[in-house]
Amino acid sequence: MVNKRKEVKKRFFFPGDFEKMLDHLNKNQRYSTMIMINTGRRIEECRGIKKRNLDSERNNIVIEHVKVRAKLGERFPEPRIIAVSSKFMNWLKNNIDSHRFLSTNALNIGLKEASKKAGIDKPDQFSSHNIRKTFASWMLALGVDGFKLAQHLGHTPKELADDYATNDVFSHKDKMIMRSILGNLPQRFFPERMY
Repeated sequence: MVNKRKEVKKRFFFPGDFEKMLDHLNKNQRYSTMIMINTGRRIEECRGIKKRNLDSERNNIVIEHVKVRAKLGERFPEPRIIAVSSKFMNWLKNNIDSHRFLSTNALNIGLKEASKKAGIDKPDQFSSHNIRKTFASWMLALGVDGFKLAQHLGHTPKELADDYATNDVFSHKDKMIMRSILGNLPQRFFPERMY
């Protein structure tokens, strides 16, 4: 028997579909979605991002409200610092004061409606969690190291493989769209060359 809930959680957006879906979101739905796709964080963690959490010099965000990783023996969550692209950091600094991050329910309804309007198959299967899945799938397709990506997401490598990894089913055009959305974030996961 197929676990339908697990199957729905494994859905991700193809880059062209993601762009079409974005076109049908209102201002705050788009703002919330762009934060999620550019950070890969859970919706509750994204909702807690404030201007004081932005380090524009290093293009990092301090995530204060993180999920406790009980499987890793955490009892109290430690704030985590995550990398973002310079393009996204500039966008976020320009939008954080004039936009509102939505509730989980409001964003999920918006994603389903926008996906339906965009002509995406089975739009009712999309939620905010699928943006996190999309982020992980895209980053892996762009060659990001799984161990570093697992750390970024707040998972173990096994959890990344079990819950987020997918076959690389993306075309060259798909990867170009991913890079235009994610900016230089994938490159930040590669070790710097020694000169």
